Amino acid sequence: MYKSKGLKYISIQKVKDYFIKYKYATKNDIADSTKLSHATITNILKELLDNHYIEQVEDCESTGGRKAKRYKICGAYMFFGLIDLHVEKHIIHVMCRVIDLDFRIIKNVQYCYKQLSKEKLIHIIQKLKDDHFLEHISLSIPAIVNNGKIEKCDIDSLENIDLKEYIESKCDIQVAIENDVNTAMLGYIHTHEIKSSSVAFVYQPDHHHSGCGLYINHAILYGATHFAGELGYLPNGTLIEQEETLKNNPLSLLVKQVTSIIAIVNPSLIILHAPCINDAEFIHMIEVNLPHQHLPQFQFIESMEKNIFDGLACLCIENSRYKGIGE
Repeated sequence: MYKSKGLKYISIQKVKDYFIKYKYATKNDIADSTKLSHATITNILKELLDNHYIEQVEDCESTGGRKAKRYKICGAYMFFGLIDLHVEKHIIHVMCRVIDLDFRIIKNVQYCYKQLSKEKLIHIIQKLKDDHFLEHISLSIPAIVNNGKIEKCDIDSLENIDLKEYIESKCDIQVAIENDVNTAMLGYIHTHEIKSSSVAFVYQPDHHHSGCGLYINHAILYGATHFAGELGYLPNGTLIEQEETLKNNPLSLLVKQVTSIIAIVNPSLIILHAPCINDAEFIHMIEVNLPHQHLPQFQFIESMEKNIFDGLACLCIENSRYKGIGE
């Protein structure tokens, strides 16, 4: 018997979290991970079976006693909409993906515009929702995002509006919106074995100023006004001057920015996506600038797209979870 309805929902969410992460489970697997009692897990599994959140699959091999029942998450129980907004050579790309609860890709579609109005974005989202019965959607956007409000955005038409509130009111759907670099960082962290409690993710595109995500003690560090990580405002010249440096000497600019991150935050891991930089040259210049004992581990990645969509999936999953008081 649960002491409260909230405790019941928290216990159910623990079991759901296990299935989302591992896809398959036995009762013993869940008990070992969640520390819930077998009686509680039995009741939860029955409820999840009745709701078609999970299904029973082949039993595990016996070790001498009765075979253990094995269960699998039902991907079609819920669908999520993922949208990546980014600008390349003055063209706005709207990359849309629908995934199920098993992270299987149901749909991939891309739209390209010279201009993107908020009404056009609503039309795209509404169609995705209607076609796939979506309850949750997440957006990655090249902007400062403060609790759904958009500031300093590469897409002018979306700047200075509460985009989360606007989409939710027009489409009746739950929305999570995150800065593009933070989204990519979340995607990387949740798909890799990360032991570090202090991580920085640096993105230096070849056509615009850099961005940085900071992940400290298992949470994104936003700062007081969600301005943390805006590397373009470090004292390395004006934004226009930095764009000129990016054209002529991108390595020098990146080294200054990463040196600042290390000196201020002192992360143990920095993940970088800098397509116009030679990795070995970067490491050499950083080692010249800083004492060796304070250098973090560096991990270079070749693409942002996969990490962004992995991060968008994480945002939708988190948005759909039951949260107890204080979470």
